[in-house]
Amino acid sequence: MNLKYKCKAGLIVFSFLFPFMFNLQGVRAEEEQKSVGNLFIEAFDKQDQQAMENLIKTRADEVPGEVQAIVGYCLSPDSGPQEQDFLFNIAGIMASIYGEQTGDKRLLSAVKMNFEELQKRRGATALSKEAVENVKKEFASLGEGTWIIRSFKMVPEKGLIIEVVIRETADGLTPKVDFKTSNKGKSVVEANFPNVKKGKITWSSLGVGLRTVFLGQN
Repeated sequence: MNLKYKCKAGLIVFSFLFPFMFNLQGVRAEEEQKSVGNLFIEAFDKQDQQAMENLIKTRADEVPGEVQAIVGYCLSPDSGPQEQDFLFNIAGIMASIYGEQTGDKRLLSAVKMNFEELQKRRGATALSKEAVENVKKEFASLGEGTWIIRSFKMVPEKGLIIEVVIRETADGLTPKVDFKTSNKGKSVVEANFPNVKKGKITWSSLGVGLRTVFLGQN
């Protein structure tokens, strides 16, 4: 089997193979015995194809649950993109060998579907660099040089979150953020990100919140 195999999967429920709740204990090594996943990663790091195949063969009953646990961890907020890609690759290779040995390809199909869905989720949260730069420039103009965007990100379930820090003027005063100007800022964001349906823009100075405007609301 090609070790360069890259699995593709995402969030589809493994209803035909796994219980409802993900159990992550298989991802971590037990004190008394290492999990299939940990041993497989060790063999993978050594590029030991035979060891990987023997491991799946001798502990085949544990493989579906272990793959489920790995995927469950990848889909949790605790994992980042780089870790997700590595572990999904491991899950895909495990599922591929399992399918070759048992003839059951459902596990690999589930891993692929889950990774594909994860990729869609990532794409939905990607922000156009050009649009971000446009908003930053227009905000700098609206705030007459005192508005600095500190954070600009898409957050699952919350939408586009923009945090604006207001600098004090030369005479030590903090400029006010009035209703009219903040709504101009909202219009700028919505014009550059027409597909964003929710989120918020917050303005603060020295850690004190000054104004919040919600996106997607008229």
